[in-house]
Amino acid sequence: MNPAPAGRPKLIYFAERPKGVDPEGFKARWRQHARLGMSQPRWSNVARYVHCDAIAVADAALPPGPCDGVAMVWYRSEETRLAHVSDRDAGPVMKRDEADTFARPVREVAALCEEDVLRPCTPARYKLFLRLWAPEGQPREEFQAVWLERFTPRLLANLDAAKACRGYIENRARGEDSGQAVPPPLCDEIAEIATSVPQAAAVAVRLSLDEVAGSFDTVDAIWTEETVLYDQ
Repeated sequence: MNPAPAGRPKLIYFAERPKGVDPEGFKARWRQHARLGMSQPRWSNVARYVHCDAIAVADAALPPGPCDGVAMVWYRSEETRLAHVSDRDAGPVMKRDEADTFARPVREVAALCEEDVLRPCTPARYKLFLRLWAPEGQPREEFQAVWLERFTPRLLANLDAAKACRGYIENRARGEDSGQAVPPPLCDEIAEIATSVPQAAAVAVRLSLDEVAGSFDTVDAIWTEETVLYDQ
């Protein structure tokens, strides 16, 4: 399936399992947490919900990020997002369950993003997430604009040359607002790449990063397999 239409608020969080919980046990508990969330009346505010389970890929080209899975939530609109996060009945229930599911609360590992679908995703086994941080002192919006201008054309050209692109999305983090309805941004940009040939994609990404060295401060990579849990 393709992502929800661009323009809808999109929350991305990077799930971390608690100490002592193995990957399969965490995956089962994470799905249980998802079912609880989808059972709440406020879920009508959500258009799409996806779990991307972290997997091991033989990839020496990219630095791995500390993460056990990536969740993506598309809200129907900004108004429904605000209604969702301000729900006083479901909010406490979900926060208590978060404490039993994750090593850290979702708010601490999340970014609310504006989604730019540059290549619609087609079915592919792998999805690679790159978390990117701006150089120190560079405003987030400036970094995002430079990234789109300098990095994106190189990446798409290198992925195409490697025949490794099945979709590409840039997720630009929004800043926290005064009403505390937006989590502090975990990073400044999240690149989302669908591919069926992970090693070739990793080499293309590394080449692209090297070509724009100095344009970013830090990057890490999370390889995943995607499961769509809700799409309406």
